[in-house]
Amino acid sequence: MKHAIKERIIEFINHKGISKNAFENACNMSKRYLSNLKGTPGARIIKNIHDAFPELNTIWLITGTGEMLSENVENQKSTILDESRAPILPTTIAGRPDTDILKYVQNNYDNLELSHVIVLDTPIDMWHIIRDDAMFPTFKVGDKIALLAYKKGEESPIPGKIYAIDTTSNGLIIRKLIPEENGAYIARSLNEERYPDFIIKEAEIIRIFRIVYLGRSIV
Repeated sequence: MKHAIKERIIEFINHKGISKNAFENACNMSKRYLSNLKGTPGARIIKNIHDAFPELNTIWLITGTGEMLSENVENQKSTILDESRAPILPTTIAGRPDTDILKYVQNNYDNLELSHVIVLDTPIDMWHIIRDDAMFPTFKVGDKIALLAYKKGEESPIPGKIYAIDTTSNGLIIRKLIPEENGAYIARSLNEERYPDFIIKEAEIIRIFRIVYLGRSIV
């Protein structure tokens, strides 16, 4: 059958109730790997799939023989749970202007609190807990937002869209960004009377993060 392995992978994904993107992330695949797959994955990819989903019967995946799940599935655990968790940035670190928070999270991953399991359609670098009302009502105090860093040199903020900006002057701030001609940005709050505009110079920006998800308690 044409593309049989791809079809069996999709069957397994549907069984797990996860997205293709979450599966790709767990298996260290490139974005849209499954969509572009036209033959048999290489040995490295097969190993990645096995490591991430040990309950998946590799013989069934490759040949279609046997059952989809291994017989001892109840004693095995998929690492998708770990791959679907992300570190929560400590509030004390978020407010420090002398810290590259992305590098901090990467270097201290094992010591940071991790989020509850949640599968998103895009990878994230960390969660951040909103600590002020500068962007109310879009973001409330206590909201958790998922952040994904732009790669250096690839930042292209949309004027007026809300971003998380790691700065050398104010630590991590959440603001609308309005580009200036000289490469600087106007940082604008949604509560302009309480939080007036200020300028962020290009040299002050450590990193810009996209806000890809909002988590809010309804209790």
